[in-house]
Amino acid sequence: MSNVTILLLSHVEELARGASRLLSEANAEVEVMAVGGSEDGEIGTSVDRITPVIERIGEQKEILVFYDIGSAKMNAEIVQEMYPDRTIEISDAPLIEAGYVAVITAGLGSNLQEVKEKAEAGYKKGR
Repeated sequence: MSNVTILLLSHVEELARGASRLLSEANAEVEVMAVGGSEDGEIGTSVDRITPVIERIGEQKEILVFYDIGSAKMNAEIVQEMYPDRTIEISDAPLIEAGYVAVITAGLGSNLQEVKEKAEAGYKKGR
């Protein structure tokens, strides 16, 4: 089992769950978690929906976060600050494409930095 958990954040719950399902197919041994939508089921993201997922991920696990747009990153940064004792990295690379590379790389036993570097190779948001 990989020491890296992939956390997907999206403004739409169905998108987050679908992306998680897709990426989990790449390697079932890598934990892929998904958080999407707001508390009321609308489009949005929420720290209150992300923190319980962080709590469910084992404390020894390193977490690599991918997000869809703007405020999802902002909420990821807030959560990162809320858990200073956890190793949480945020990637600006594409949610699906880079997430897929991250799952494959994590499944090979790579550490968080290696997973993030491989996932981000060749990608820049806003290009």
